[in-house]
Amino acid sequence: MTPPSVPGGCPAAWRPLRSALLAVLVTLAAAGIVISRRPDAFTNAQFYAEDGTRWFGDAYNLGAWQALGVSLSGYYQTLSRLAALVEVPFGVGNAPVAYNVMGLLVQIAPVLFFLSGRFRELVPSLWVRIGLGAVYLLMPTTELNVTITNAPFHLAVLATLVIVAPEARGWGWRAFDIAVIALTAATGPFVYVLLPIAVLWWLLRRRRETLVLLAVLALGLGAQLYAETQTPRTAYPLGANLRDLVLLLCDRVVLAGLFAEEGHTHVYVTGLAHATVLAGLVLLVAAPVVVLAALRAPWELRIFDLTALLFLAAGLAVPAVSAAGNQWQIMTMGRAGERYFFLAQVAWVVTVVWAASRLRMPWLRQGAWVAVAVAFASGLVVAWSYPAFIDEHWPQEAREILTSPVGTHLTLPEPPGGPWTFEVTVRSGGLS
Repeated sequence: MTPPSVPGGCPAAWRPLRSALLAVLVTLAAAGIVISRRPDAFTNAQFYAEDGTRWFGDAYNLGAWQALGVSLSGYYQTLSRLAALVEVPFGVGNAPVAYNVMGLLVQIAPVLFFLSGRFRELVPSLWVRIGLGAVYLLMPTTELNVTITNAPFHLAVLATLVIVAPEARGWGWRAFDIAVIALTAATGPFVYVLLPIAVLWWLLRRRRETLVLLAVLALGLGAQLYAETQTPRTAYPLGANLRDLVLLLCDRVVLAGLFAEEGHTHVYVTGLAHATVLAGLVLLVAAPVVVLAALRAPWELRIFDLTALLFLAAGLAVPAVSAAGNQWQIMTMGRAGERYFFLAQVAWVVTVVWAASRLRMPWLRQGAWVAVAVAFASGLVVAWSYPAFIDEHWPQEAREILTSPVGTHLTLPEPPGGPWTFEVTVRSGGLS
């Protein structure tokens, strides 16, 4: 007697097994892709920026539980603080690799969620979902790779997908949705964008589940507004102007996204003669795709694009890429602030792929897909690997923390180098 079948030819009894196997394979493949771009994140794990100065330093000096409620630069950073709390049982020596493992899991989580059954109704083809997930996973960004400091940007992508995902069936998925939204709302400034996005989604779909997420986001907004009163964010000279805006949109979003490279790597116009004119022409060519998506795309894609646009606008309005100099000028001339452009790059490429699918003539549609794939692959081929972090010799630093007399004040260097250091006062109990 054969098991009853379900649509698609897979016996019903085998569906859970197939789903579990797919999840394992996707997890391993996604993790392998991320690790392969900078293996030293795991073979020679080190802190990066706030990893040491705030998450580890505060957890060590104050205690991980006490540090959980400490805000930074106007926001509660719950995800990164939780990582420090979860790491406590693994000890001082394993802190960097534990942080990076957690950063890796957050980074690949949006892909796993998008490939789950939740999006089968919205994007029936598994291969299409794999392709779109690959755009997110492969989009290069040294700054956002693995580190728990910048993992909240990946968490925000996951939260955006949760908001627009088809309605959850079962308490497990509902709990997952609430947990993701709650953690995102309590981490960084993302709630300022996600709350109005969720309001708009509720107006479009009128789902009761969205009201629950709205309530969670509202609580998170209240918490972040309070955090702003405790540790106000430092304001830096902005230097905003129309010329730099045109160059930023061209080089850091349209060209960087399409050619899968970090801004100002190979394909960009800044520095060329008549750069502003060239950038304006690039944006004019891109404009019909944006207009078509705004008018005809599925609402889920429109909301995803709008979220990416608002994240970009927020990043350009209050960037923090350097303590000296005009922020826009610095971003226009180099790669600084890649975190602000990442989601816009992903949204742009996904939108281009969707727009190509609307072409009526098969040969033109397929040709457009091939052109996008070749352009995207070109950036991956020439710049797959990320540079290894400067080696500050964490094992020796960990031994110094563990063997120094109680009360010793240590100032230790960490990547990205330069002025970045973290401070600890040696305690008898170590991490707690």
